[in-house]
Amino acid sequence: MPRVTGEITAAFAIRSGITQLVHKYHASPLKIAKTFRYENETFTGAQPADQLGVYMMDCSPGLMSGDHYEINVRLEEGARVFLTNQSFTKVHPSLADQGSSQRQSLHVERDALLEYIPEPLMLYKDARLFSETEVHLAPGAACIYSEVLCPGRTQRGEVFQYSRYTNRMQVWYGTELIYYQNQRIEPHAMQLSAPGSWEQETHLGNLFVFSDRLEQQHLNDMLACLEKLAGMEDVRIGASLTYKHGMIITVMGRHAWKLQHVLAKAWHELRRSLLALTPLMVNK
Repeated sequence: MPRVTGEITAAFAIRSGITQLVHKYHASPLKIAKTFRYENETFTGAQPADQLGVYMMDCSPGLMSGDHYEINVRLEEGARVFLTNQSFTKVHPSLADQGSSQRQSLHVERDALLEYIPEPLMLYKDARLFSETEVHLAPGAACIYSEVLCPGRTQRGEVFQYSRYTNRMQVWYGTELIYYQNQRIEPHAMQLSAPGSWEQETHLGNLFVFSDRLEQQHLNDMLACLEKLAGMEDVRIGASLTYKHGMIITVMGRHAWKLQHVLAKAWHELRRSLLALTPLMVNK
């Protein structure tokens, strides 16, 4: 196990009828900024749903060679949290014998909602990153999680010049493993521009949603939403249901901000169709 060089641990629970941060620990350079509160309007005319907003910060230039970050988040029953970070996650060049790594563990208890929408991941030239995410869901819980992968500092000509990116994700519903992803990209050893691969695209984004409330109609609504976006944006978009209790929306393009725009629209559609909530307007 690599030495931890940055850590965040946070727990959220309902106290006095609202979601509160009941425990936090952070180790430099990672920290939790002050929380803020949303009042989510509903489409049903019901009472606005309370939700807590949380910003994570990295006070360093980013992940250096040998760095290992740990992020652990737990939502107790009924808690509602929107989680994000302050800026891009930057991964610097790695030495030949070591890379950087990050592990995230997200626990969402019964009827809780976690919306985790971080800024994009930027892999510099010669960077090597191993990233692992585990999601644990209880019945009635929902987790929406996004990721955007950049090929490097494109304005400096760094397009697919990183060494390796490994991204693993596991999602558990109770004791059952319902989703597993193991992605590995090595640009120097792969023909990413080949037909059927990345071709002319350079950026990849995913929006994951896991909930036992997901049905075929939610996918139909999402596909109708994406069809409209595809005609307006210069991107490739697709969506599908997973084996169980999950949906993934994937978008590819040449600019991070375009992918973020499309994924935000998809996220807003999920809030409408799955959660009966209006869009959450986040200013950064």
